[in-house]
Amino acid sequence: MVGLFVSLGVSAQQMTVKGTVTDVQGEPIIGANIIVEKSAVGTISDFDGNFTIQANKGDVLIFRFVGYKEQKLKVDRSTLSIVMEEDAVLMEDVVVVGYAVGSSKTISGSVEKVGRDQMNAGVVVNPLQSIKGKVAGVNIQKAGGDPTAGASIRVRGTTSLTGGNDPLVIIDGVFGDLGMLNAISPSDIESFTVLKDASETAQYGSRGASGVIVVSTIKGKSGVKTLSYDGTFGVETVYKNLKMLDANGYRSAAENLGITNLLNLGHNTNFVKEMQQTGYTQNHRVSFSNGTDDSNYRASIGVIDQKGIIKNNTMRNYTAKFDASQFMFDHKLKLELGVFGSLKQSRFVNDYQKTFYSAASYNPTYPNFKNPETGIWDENANANEVHNPLGRLDINDRENNAYINTNAKLTWTIIDGLKLSTFGSYTYNVKENKKYIPTTIEAGKANRGEAYRGDNKSEALLANLMLNYTKTFDKHHLDALALAEVQKNKYTGFGTTVHGFSTDAFGYNNLQAGAVLKWGDISSYYNDPTLASFMGRVNYVYDDKYIATVNMRADGSSKVGDNNKWAYFPSASVAWAIAQEDFMKDIKVVNDLKLRVGYGLAGNQDAIASYTSLPLMGPTGVTTLNGLPTVTLGTLRNHNPDLKWEVKRTFNAGVDAGFFNDRLTVVLDYYYSKTTDLLYNYDVKVPPFTFPTLLANMGSMRNSGLELAIGGTPLQTKDMELTINANMTYQKNKLLSLDGTYMGEEMSAKKYMNLGGMNGAGFIGGHNQIIYQMVGQPVGVFYLPKSNGLIDNGFGDYSYQIEDLDGDGSVNIADGKDRYVAGQAMPKVLMGANVGFRYKQFDIQLQMNGAFGHKIYNGTSLSYMNMNQFPTYNVMKKAPAQNIKDQTVTDYWLERGDYWHFDYVTLGWNIDTSKWNFVNSMRLTFSVNNLATITNYSGLSPMINSTVVGGDLGIDDKRFYPLSRTYSLGLSVNF
Repeated sequence: MVGLFVSLGVSAQQMTVKGTVTDVQGEPIIGANIIVEKSAVGTISDFDGNFTIQANKGDVLIFRFVGYKEQKLKVDRSTLSIVMEEDAVLMEDVVVVGYAVGSSKTISGSVEKVGRDQMNAGVVVNPLQSIKGKVAGVNIQKAGGDPTAGASIRVRGTTSLTGGNDPLVIIDGVFGDLGMLNAISPSDIESFTVLKDASETAQYGSRGASGVIVVSTIKGKSGVKTLSYDGTFGVETVYKNLKMLDANGYRSAAENLGITNLLNLGHNTNFVKEMQQTGYTQNHRVSFSNGTDDSNYRASIGVIDQKGIIKNNTMRNYTAKFDASQFMFDHKLKLELGVFGSLKQSRFVNDYQKTFYSAASYNPTYPNFKNPETGIWDENANANEVHNPLGRLDINDRENNAYINTNAKLTWTIIDGLKLSTFGSYTYNVKENKKYIPTTIEAGKANRGEAYRGDNKSEALLANLMLNYTKTFDKHHLDALALAEVQKNKYTGFGTTVHGFSTDAFGYNNLQAGAVLKWGDISSYYNDPTLASFMGRVNYVYDDKYIATVNMRADGSSKVGDNNKWAYFPSASVAWAIAQEDFMKDIKVVNDLKLRVGYGLAGNQDAIASYTSLPLMGPTGVTTLNGLPTVTLGTLRNHNPDLKWEVKRTFNAGVDAGFFNDRLTVVLDYYYSKTTDLLYNYDVKVPPFTFPTLLANMGSMRNSGLELAIGGTPLQTKDMELTINANMTYQKNKLLSLDGTYMGEEMSAKKYMNLGGMNGAGFIGGHNQIIYQMVGQPVGVFYLPKSNGLIDNGFGDYSYQIEDLDGDGSVNIADGKDRYVAGQAMPKVLMGANVGFRYKQFDIQLQMNGAFGHKIYNGTSLSYMNMNQFPTYNVMKKAPAQNIKDQTVTDYWLERGDYWHFDYVTLGWNIDTSKWNFVNSMRLTFSVNNLATITNYSGLSPMINSTVVGGDLGIDDKRFYPLSRTYSLGLSVNF
């Protein structure tokens, strides 16, 4: 009975507390955490700063928001009004700087953070799309609309010819690559931090030369219990295609040319459009979290599902993530656990160039259905460079790519400011590829079908032990850490190809159904490189004005030669916070002004495969021994015991400035880097070498650039806000040398190193090379004959008039003769801009990107404007009128690649949920992606590969995946 009265008394004191949270200017604070002290009861403020919470009279409410001082208020009434004050320390943007954690006051290197509210809106299905165009010096590119294709990224350009140019990716302390980044849903990412200059990337030693992207994911928060859903659904349509002759135009052109033996099947098929469909993109994610002062957790599960605009081209990516942390022993010990994984299922368009070349150039009088009598697709025997494109869609080319990672961290606070932590991570990746080419299509007829199955697996173990000391006393701040780390990877795989199928019923699911299995059609591999490291870092700040940071890392790798097992990567940077000086106090316009200078070394060993520095033996063929087939063994390549890391030395100078309380911000950086000991495969003499090529460190390359980022908020009131952010990068690159001496032998790369040229009908043999590497030039230059226009051949047709550049009285378009450097494939200037406007609960955001100063070779027009191949191959609609009968590679089709692209526009509505039970916030969006492109380029799109060194760099050669535009609706709900 007594207990009942006590219970009734307590219940009588419970009340519904309502209130508003604002800042000192009276502006509402959205998303402030309100919790009842010593309980798990909590809520967050809504769009207008309002909140509602159940509490007992006498309870203490704790109010928290990033950048503001924590406040506590005792409940003595049902209506509260809370004004939160900014915390000068917390207002500094906390940045994960490699192994360390810094802020705007303590960072002296070139580091840029993109928070969740700054990431791109619209349809984002790849984490890299979240920051495209947001960071100066970072070029992210994805050509076409293929859902299975990943984005490429370069941080401050290309620094290696044969090594990896992709940045190192670190997710919550776990080392990975761009593939592992896709194991994370974009909606689970809290922030990206990009380390650009060697004064910071030196922390990662031999893996930091191409930049470092640090990804921090969303975790559970103290006093906040949430259930949230984020989803988008969009429809994709093709908005631009090549204009080829239709069947009527095809027949008419043949008639006008007097062609009497035209292969005319009487149909009118647009094969490009026949391959296309209306696609879709959908992205769904559910997450829930909770937390107290002692522990928290968060879990999420999601799926990204895309059907491409090309038939039988799909991608589905399932993701899951779980994080938890807990304090023990009076907050002396912190335990953290993280698990994330994904399964990405893709069906590819097999062989871009063959498929899209076939679609555009196939005889349009052929039908869009299989031959009723044979049950197979009709093929044009005269057009041996292409196949029936609808038949090519029957190639079943798939990949399943799965990642799983688990990681844990223990941090022990020994004394205030001194912490010892240990971190461990295990990552498992398995990539399963499977492909079947049917016996009934042209690509499979010769081998009577072809099936392939392959598995590639990797395991990555990472462990480190770190001691960190932080101390602030008087005007001094010291942050120091020491680290020991080991990484061990294991790579295994196998692949099998079989031919000779009597039926297509089994596909790749039963390789035994293939009758032909040759030696060499089965392969497998194993390697297990190891990297051991030690690192020290000291960051010192005096009087919040003068900042100095020193890093030193030592790496020992099993991949490099015995003579160079260890390498050292030091760096140093200093900064001067001028705005903190007394002479700046009266200049109220300037609230932030800081000068930065840094220098450091970083390495790259990605060009060195395991065992390249060692003599390696393996199978070389099959012979007969004692009447039995026997595999022969032999050395596989020249080995080089002196192999070592490429080393990039970078100088960086920059200035950070903020005006009018950061309503206008400016960041300016200049960098100069030189990569030495550049790895390259040189041609060598046989003998003394066993094989004709050798990987050696003898080259050098230079990169420099200027980066400018400007952000402004010209309009800011309670009801309206206008924000404008823009960045620009000017970059230069030059290949300085590719020669030297090794084992007494002079070695030098070719003067004209061809990277890529034209393919297709009529391009067999001849001088069809277009893009080159040349010492003294930027990487990827167009080295071409010069055309002075078209010349009448006297029969009503035209060819390209080629200039005699060397003045010897004749035209010779071989390398070193009548050719010249006509431009570069990589842009000199990159730009990004974002404009956002908010009116009350509605907002609109526009993202734009551009590239300038580069050229594109329009090989598609060179091929499809050539009437020499007609009517065997179809041509563009305007080709018969121009009647060009020549496909010599010249600069006639070399065009400026400048463009300005409108990436997306997003309309948003933050719905007022203050009167809704259980719903904290709700947001609706409508987006259009790939709005438009302003360019003078005459091809389908100027957004082709202009960053990755390879055979298609800067060349638009009949392989472009059609452009699509996406219209999408999005919903975000937080409970």
